[in-house]
Amino acid sequence: MIVANLYGPMDLRMEDLPIPVAGRNQVLVKVRASGICGSDVNSYTGRTYEGTFPYIPGHEWSGEVQAVGDAVTTLKKGDRVVGETVVGCGVCEKCKAGVNPNFCRNPTVYGFQTKAPGAFGQYVLRDESNLSKLPSSLTYDQGALIEPLSVAYHAVWGLAGGVQPTDTVVIFGGGPVGLFALAVVKGSRARAITIDPIDMRRELALKLGADHVVDPVKQDATQEVLRLTGGHGADLALEASGSDDARSRLFDVVDGSSRVVMIGQTQMKKIPVEMEKLVAKGLTVKGAQGSPGMFPRTIAFMQRNPSDLTAMISHHFALGSAKEAMDLASQRTGSVKVILTV
Repeated sequence: MIVANLYGPMDLRMEDLPIPVAGRNQVLVKVRASGICGSDVNSYTGRTYEGTFPYIPGHEWSGEVQAVGDAVTTLKKGDRVVGETVVGCGVCEKCKAGVNPNFCRNPTVYGFQTKAPGAFGQYVLRDESNLSKLPSSLTYDQGALIEPLSVAYHAVWGLAGGVQPTDTVVIFGGGPVGLFALAVVKGSRARAITIDPIDMRRELALKLGADHVVDPVKQDATQEVLRLTGGHGADLALEASGSDDARSRLFDVVDGSSRVVMIGQTQMKKIPVEMEKLVAKGLTVKGAQGSPGMFPRTIAFMQRNPSDLTAMISHHFALGSAKEAMDLASQRTGSVKVILTV
């Protein structure tokens, strides 16, 4: 099979490897669509080192079951599936306590570890327990969006406690996760304000239902949010940009007794914030990691959501053009979601 193997920053190599064989509890899946995530871009460009080189990237994907092991009972050849990224070891104290597998002492992280190849290849091998069926009503492209959508769904419903139609939510970042968060928020009929400096992404936010968009380059984002909320601030702030400026404003744009969920990555930077506002406003602040247990609900949401979330897929590339796809995704301003079609 053909795979794209990442050996280090800017060193993505197309290789020919043997097709793996499914063990007793394993499932061999032919990849159909695989999305490029910002974390893939970060490793590719050397901005951060998300994985352990060399490894095959690709954790946002969908595919078709080709073969199953003798002990597999819930899947069969021809089923359409998606797979989760982080799997806990099941034996450490965190796993036994039922904690998010992202905090497992020895997690398997597909698409970021040499031992756990991702879906930038023609086939992937997964344990049965790691897979969810993709309904026939959803396309393979939609399936490749389930993982990033699940991250947004977890931020809103798993961490923030959900939203009401009477809530106002401010979303920093109009990249894929920020736009997915917008879709989840609008699915509950709350008012949404999206902040992003890129014209294309603000336009897409409006297409997906944003009530207001803010250009932080031309406008003071804090003052604009306060103006739109009658001077009070939002009920929930979702930070999905990883921007230093966005994180510095989080406590300024929310009302008293409100919630803040931080999803984006700032590459371990220390950012000055006015911590007293967290205390004075009685805020609840949470950091988001992954989407534990959210795949079934996310798939159901994708089925029922009236907006076309594939609108954020800006480009398709063949697997053989994975390097060109990564180069484009690295530009950020020229794309939103890039999909490898396998």
